[in-house]
Amino acid sequence: MLKVYFGEFSNGRLRRLQYFGYALLLFALALGSVFGIVFAIGAGEYLMGGDLQEAQTELANRFSVPAVLTLGLIYFLVLVAKLNIMAKRIRDMGLSGWWIALAVFVVVGLTSNTASPEAGSTLFSLVTLLLLFIPSDTFG
Repeated sequence: MLKVYFGEFSNGRLRRLQYFGYALLLFALALGSVFGIVFAIGAGEYLMGGDLQEAQTELANRFSVPAVLTLGLIYFLVLVAKLNIMAKRIRDMGLSGWWIALAVFVVVGLTSNTASPEAGSTLFSLVTLLLLFIPSDTFG
């Protein structure tokens, strides 16, 4: 599984169903990490006697730098894994994988910043659907 997400950067292909499964698993892992963070904040609040403001202040004082570094690392790893499986799927369609994946990333980011986050999310969802429904290049 790690080889699919973090290996074969310049080659490798993913068929439609494989891409869907790996993208869904990556989404579930990212969502699980978010729920883990929310659970840790809730546990900290409970341990502080139910005072959310005091718990947030205490967590910020004790864990701010490690938390930011950990969250940054998690975000970077999810981004690299998502771009890698996207590039493999694009390569399976017979196109240049990394260039198109990076272009999609830039266009979605620009759309999110200039138009609205909802427009960027909609565009990314549309690209994901296209990757799921465009057939593989059987001649490549």
